[in-house]
Amino acid sequence: MIFPFFNDFLGLIGAASFWPLTVYFPVEMYIARAKIPKFSITWTWLKILSWTCLAVSLVAAAGSVEGLIQSVKIYQPFKSGE
Repeated sequence: MIFPFFNDFLGLIGAASFWPLTVYFPVEMYIARAKIPKFSITWTWLKILSWTCLAVSLVAAAGSVEGLIQSVKIYQPFKSGE
């Protein structure tokens, strides 16, 4: 009742933070530390992995926003969820 859309907000926060914290920064740090040359096979596959995870995160964020919109449409304050 205090935070009625907790799961939707949690999904949105997770989708927004997954790509930069779990994929982008570690991949970029690895590329810089290992001094992987640009356009090498390893560099290319790491970039493909990063962009693919970005696309997944964007789709998850869109799904969370859609879930929030649907929840707001049917939300009635002070009513039980039955």
